[in-house]
Amino acid sequence: MLELISGWRWFSYAPPEAQRWLAEHTAVERIRKGQLIYEPGMPATAIYGVMSGLFRIYVTTPKGDDITLEEVVRGGWFPHMVPVEQPKYIGNCVCLEDSTVAVIPIAVLTEFAERWPALFRGLYHEFIDRVGVILGRIELLSLHNLDVRLAVYLLRMAHLRGVTGSDGSVWIAAHDSQTEIGARVGGTRQRVNKILKDWTKQGIIEVHKDGTRLLDVRELTSMVQRSGFELETYLAGWHGGWQGTG
Repeated sequence: MLELISGWRWFSYAPPEAQRWLAEHTAVERIRKGQLIYEPGMPATAIYGVMSGLFRIYVTTPKGDDITLEEVVRGGWFPHMVPVEQPKYIGNCVCLEDSTVAVIPIAVLTEFAERWPALFRGLYHEFIDRVGVILGRIELLSLHNLDVRLAVYLLRMAHLRGVTGSDGSVWIAAHDSQTEIGARVGGTRQRVNKILKDWTKQGIIEVHKDGTRLLDVRELTSMVQRSGFELETYLAGWHGGWQGTG
């Protein structure tokens, strides 16, 4: 628990005794796949640190389409909020795999902030770290073609939750439909499907019902780098285990 807390930017500026206090006031909870953690407007009762598993944070458009904002994996914390009077959750959060989480009640987080205001320094710096991701998204969607946007998407999924095989390929379990992938990269399902088929013929990827295997990470990485997009800076803004550099 202490390792999970000390390793996250929110709490990194708090002294060791503060981190130990927080660990002592943190509970562990197991959450089943498919369980909805919160919906928009619900009173915020806790923040969560992922010890194992996977969570999806998303919004629903007026047309009824779900758009993923973030996937949170082992070592990450959610949601992003500042302790205020009567906070509410923004967006939806659902558990995608059987998971184990650290649970910190909002009342505990508020007391922590009052006793150790360094928490706000951590929140600020974590927010600044995310600016690179936000700007990267804007650049990606406005200046680069769909092939590059889709390659970045696959590399980001590999960065967050990819599993590297003995042959160097990277497996990404499927959680998004091609329709949602299209929405996330700014393209239609049909165009996304065509690019994926082309890459399959070229031996860059393999598409399966339960996921996608990246066979040539180096080629996907080179494709993005040739476009001028700062891939390493963008990926560094997302926490995750696999750091796929090709």
